[in-house]
Amino acid sequence: MKKFLYTLIFTLLGTYLQAQHHISITIIDARNAMPVDGAYIIKDDGNIIRTDENGKCNLPVEPGEKIRISAPDYEPVEIVYHAGTSDTLIVKLKPAVIELDQVVITSDPLRTPVHAVTSTDLEKKYSQPRNTAELFKDLPGVSLQKRSAMSVEPALRSFKYEEMNLIYDGGFKMVNACPNRMDPASAHVIPEEVEKIEIIKGPFNVRFGQTFGAIVNMQTRDLNPDKVGLSGLVQAGYETNGQNKVGLAALTYTANKFHINTNLSYRNFGDYTDGKGDTVPAGFRSLEYSIKSGFIPAKNQRLLIDWRQNFTRNVKHAGLPMDSPKDDSYLIGMDYVISNVSSKIKGISAKMYYSYVNHLMTNGYLMDKPRPNYPTFDARTPVWSRTAGGKIEMEYRPAGNMLVYIGADADIIARDGIKTVFITRNPNTGAPWPVKKKVLNVWQDGRINDIGIYAQSSWSQSKSRIIGAGLRADYVWALAKRPAKGMIDIYGEFGRKTDVVLSANLSYTYKGPDFRIETAIGRGTRTPSMIERYIYRFIIGEDSREYIGNPFLKPEINNQIEASAVKKWGDFQAGMDLFASYFQNYITARLNSAYTPATGSCGQPPRAPKQFVNVDAYQYGFDIFATYRLTPHWKISVDYSYIKGYNMSFKEPLAQVNPPGGHVKFKYNRSNYWLDYRIEWREPKKDVAKSFGETPTPGYAVHDLMAGYKPDNHFSLGLSITNIFNKPYYYHTTFVFRNAGKRSGAHIYEPGRNISFMLTYKF
Repeated sequence: MKKFLYTLIFTLLGTYLQAQHHISITIIDARNAMPVDGAYIIKDDGNIIRTDENGKCNLPVEPGEKIRISAPDYEPVEIVYHAGTSDTLIVKLKPAVIELDQVVITSDPLRTPVHAVTSTDLEKKYSQPRNTAELFKDLPGVSLQKRSAMSVEPALRSFKYEEMNLIYDGGFKMVNACPNRMDPASAHVIPEEVEKIEIIKGPFNVRFGQTFGAIVNMQTRDLNPDKVGLSGLVQAGYETNGQNKVGLAALTYTANKFHINTNLSYRNFGDYTDGKGDTVPAGFRSLEYSIKSGFIPAKNQRLLIDWRQNFTRNVKHAGLPMDSPKDDSYLIGMDYVISNVSSKIKGISAKMYYSYVNHLMTNGYLMDKPRPNYPTFDARTPVWSRTAGGKIEMEYRPAGNMLVYIGADADIIARDGIKTVFITRNPNTGAPWPVKKKVLNVWQDGRINDIGIYAQSSWSQSKSRIIGAGLRADYVWALAKRPAKGMIDIYGEFGRKTDVVLSANLSYTYKGPDFRIETAIGRGTRTPSMIERYIYRFIIGEDSREYIGNPFLKPEINNQIEASAVKKWGDFQAGMDLFASYFQNYITARLNSAYTPATGSCGQPPRAPKQFVNVDAYQYGFDIFATYRLTPHWKISVDYSYIKGYNMSFKEPLAQVNPPGGHVKFKYNRSNYWLDYRIEWREPKKDVAKSFGETPTPGYAVHDLMAGYKPDNHFSLGLSITNIFNKPYYYHTTFVFRNAGKRSGAHIYEPGRNISFMLTYKF
């Protein structure tokens, strides 16, 4: 009998041990891949295991057993072990976030930026955006500056172009080579690769370079999976309006201390039909790829290397005088972080990058469809830009309730290019004549170097009160190595121009469990861009006027005050943001008949050019939003933005300020499918800057429907119907047709009704 019992006991014990399986789990921070020391791993049987200093632990599990993982300041994660699952798991913990609509509130209040918004639900908004800038249009107060399907840039309030500090992955930059901005920074990043967009609405942070207005960070997706080995995705999309085709493939390999992520994207877009039934030239082809590698050389260190290239061909720019047979770019960046250096120094980071843009503009050369004035005028403009920079920063905690970022950064920009024009016929009669050649130096071989030092701090008076302050100094020098003779005739000899500028901010935050109040005052400075300094008699604006730069422009200053409040009452939440700015030495352009040329161009009579000048101006306005969760799955949200700007020097409205408008959104979310009905509207724009050549624009309301279905963890299908009612409309800051025959001067309307599909497979 005893022998039988012993046999039974050992048999059951052996069966139990065979059923159990030992696995190794590594817990890391999703932001920086650093180990999470002391994370709790809770099993179904109640046993609790903590990770070691490397974020690792070994534990026995049974098939079907749930494992809950938690750590202070992180969102909890629950996984289920299945037979056949890898013996080695890597689990990423995301920082805990208090969700008050679009306001960013991280678990560490000292790291929370003031007056910041974020958009993270990008996958569910648009099936296949033509340009990364289109991802911004759902954020309150954001509008688009549009010249063509590829040349689109975001704008916030009156901040645009270099007035917005546009970066991605926390500090990498690309600058346009084209003076017409045919190739903005947003055109060189794969839209599907962007995971989230972060915006700080004013000069309230000094850690990211010179900041006059908003700071915008486009964070690209890191497909680092939760397990060791290969993973990836494949996407394919189609759009009816233009017969547009999109393809994306991503592959990631992850090991314990290494991962590599590759992305390959192809886009082939055609001309689209607007709401009036007219065809708008908007085609292009692009091939883009990126490679991101991560290494963990030691338990408290992380190294990221980013390499990306973009090849774009045959781009049609309806709102510009030329098209782009070629637009190529590449960037290499490195990001190195050391965490927990000492009890006071919580981290040291270094970031370096180099980018290059090679761009060709033409009115017919190498293009499939030349412009109407080709080959009477044969214009070819190869241009390039080089940008290099980096920063080093220390995260210092002198006390538990205080955090200080101390750092230095640099950006070095170089641009050059030659425009060559061959005139083969008499512009007035069309008769052939001996070929005449005209050569223009586009950028005058310009250089701008910026070196800055800064300190940004946060001090917590209590759990609910935080005071923030920042101070920054920039040393900037600019030089045109080959100044145009016409510029010297206007300004005399001008050499290297040096500016030393200061920026500062002060903020106060009061937060509770379901509300947040912020006030801030900031002084943001920006030295003139290369276009504003050195462009000479090029057509670069919304009108057909030539522009003349001014090497003696003063840096512009934004003195901004802002107050916001967000409150949640159960299923309802609402917020308001009030702002006002006084601009000193604001940079704009005005007509100057003193420099009207003796003869016109392209057979047209001579017209007065525009010259960049400094003025004083102000703006004020507000953003409001409200959200109500009708049921656990239904949610409705509304937002409205209003802005008013005034040019005090010219005694007229400030130019290029968008009219008031907002969104109404109805969202339905389930675990495996979702619906999103969205209405965007803008009021008519009547108060315009006549000296800038602005004209009134009508209002509009556009209805879009987005939907998605996800039957399992591998497949998902996205569907969108945009501009459902085929509304003819255009943005206030959209350019008019340029050099397009009878259509020249007419507004470029947005696409009419459009249906798109996107199929994704993840593995």
